[in-house]
Amino acid sequence: MGNSIPEILDFTGSLFDVVGIAGHAGYGKLLIVGLESKPERNLDEFGLENNKIKLFGFQKYMSPLLESALSFIRERGYAAEPVGRYGYPLQGQLNLKELAVQAGIGKRGKNSLVLHNKYGPRLRLAAIKIDAPSQSQDEATQKEMESPFCRNCSLCLEACPVSIIEPYRVADISRCLSRIEVMKKDRNGQLIPCDECLKVCPAGKG
Repeated sequence: MGNSIPEILDFTGSLFDVVGIAGHAGYGKLLIVGLESKPERNLDEFGLENNKIKLFGFQKYMSPLLESALSFIRERGYAAEPVGRYGYPLQGQLNLKELAVQAGIGKRGKNSLVLHNKYGPRLRLAAIKIDAPSQSQDEATQKEMESPFCRNCSLCLEACPVSIIEPYRVADISRCLSRIEVMKKDRNGQLIPCDECLKVCPAGKG
């Protein structure tokens, strides 16, 4: 089979806005992919059906691309499985933000999100577990890197309506208004995540 990682990265890179490889002690090698969430491709569309959380945005936009990536990888003789639903890990299963930083996709922002030079904080991430061989990332140089966008900026800290954002961390995640469990609903029953810290973030705005 040889080293198909470059080929896999090239193909998945044609599907997604960003892609990278990260390692995890419990899951092994992970392909981290991301799409920019925007009005015409809203990945933050959540809802409840029969008291079960539905990831409508991920189901509509992320899932078809994941299936294409999975088929491509498996056709090359490697095992590949999405982590969680549509590559979105269950609570506490994986920290995709840390893995994206490790993979070199972006850097850590003061709002605790992954900041990308082009897409700012608007990337939504997913993970695929793969068994293809590759060279490991240099975690010492990739992990915990802070975004230069944040050096002289604290807009997200000031914008948080519940004042829980501290530099590069959320002090009390249970109070975050973007947690599905506490999101408000619109008149159609769709869940509305709080995105105040995203709205004010200057990263990726040119």
